[in-house]
Amino acid sequence: MKRKGQAAMEFLMTYGWAILAAIIVIGVLAIYFRPSTLVTESAIVAAPFYAVASTVEFNAIQLEIQNNGGETLDVISVAVTDCTTLGDDTTHIDTSVPASEKISDGVTTPNVLDFACTIATGATHSGDITITYKRPNSALELTSTGTISGKA
Repeated sequence: MKRKGQAAMEFLMTYGWAILAAIIVIGVLAIYFRPSTLVTESAIVAAPFYAVASTVEFNAIQLEIQNNGGETLDVISVAVTDCTTLGDDTTHIDTSVPASEKISDGVTTPNVLDFACTIATGATHSGDITITYKRPNSALELTSTGTISGKA
């Protein structure tokens, strides 16, 4: 009698492992063929700046940056690439950052940086951020780069 119970248990365990393996394979295939559902909104900018917050919407990209450089920096321009602006695939230089706006150490940009872009609703967007700036008492223009991604 004990032998029959052991055989039944071994039979069920074998099928249990097979079913578990099938569920794992189905899960991996679902992630592989639908990666757009795993996109989160994120923005990363290299030092001396820090991306505080960002949003990607169907008609705009918004970005807030903070100066973590230890000194007041003159921001010349902020640009986002891979953004369709008015039907052109060009870099859009944000007009809310006037030429040579000073941002003190530890301070976030006074305005949210708006980039007018056309992104299809539900589509994912990934672009490059380029911040051109000058250090105090310097004529040399420096750049800080980063990325922004999200789902509209």
